[in-house]
Amino acid sequence: MHIDDSGKTYNLLDKNGFSISDINESVLLELKERKVALHIATINHSYPHCWRCDTPLIYRAISAWYVAVEKIREKMLANNAKIHWVPELIKEGRFGKWLE
Repeated sequence: MHIDDSGKTYNLLDKNGFSISDINESVLLELKERKVALHIATINHSYPHCWRCDTPLIYRAISAWYVAVEKIREKMLANNAKIHWVPELIKEGRFGKWLE
């Protein structure tokens, strides 16, 4: 299943452009018609929602890079000391505390 950034599905049982939250019923019906579902049941559980707009959140795998900053911490602290920050409080404040 492919889900774009707005939560629309693509190439899922030939049902392009459906909202992921609206497609569940359609997928279940398709599975029943094809007689490929061994068991269908409903499990009620809490579901994450955006704290700002209260829309349901989607768990979606994405490509990501991670940097092992622990390995370069001392170098980053030294370079941070050379930077002229605007506003200045970032140097020893939010960013500086994160580096420490």
